[in-house]
Amino acid sequence: MPKERTSEEVYEDLAAKGIYEEANLDKDEVEKIKRLTIEDYEFGKTLNSIENPNYRVIFNINYDVLRELCDLLMMFKKQKTSNHQGLFAFISLNFTELDFDWKFFETVRKMRNHNKYEGTDITKEMWKKVEFQIDLYVSTLNKEIEKRLESI
Repeated sequence: MPKERTSEEVYEDLAAKGIYEEANLDKDEVEKIKRLTIEDYEFGKTLNSIENPNYRVIFNINYDVLRELCDLLMMFKKQKTSNHQGLFAFISLNFTELDFDWKFFETVRKMRNHNKYEGTDITKEMWKKVEFQIDLYVSTLNKEIEKRLESI
């Protein structure tokens, strides 16, 4: 099994490969995408309350919301990337005041990849292990983006 890489190692490796690109910061675009993303998040929350919910669907909605909000926050540094590991490394390193846990980002990214590329299902137990921290990160990201939008 390969050694776990630090956020610094991932960032340096991917930066050297040119996966980070320059991005424009468009306030209207960020506001629109954030609004839709939070709507998705809130809809995902309603799925928790149905009888026999599909935890794979709930996880994937929440993962996409987490990733999308990180994408938006990254735009404030005028950068973008389509690489999820690179995105989370960038966020961990450039927004240290938010106190995000790199290992948690890696945990949910790997859960997603095992599901998408290997067909591993997401069980209720797997979802419950990450749900609280995803909620916390979504809330933190949303507030940080709001704060930064007000200063534009």
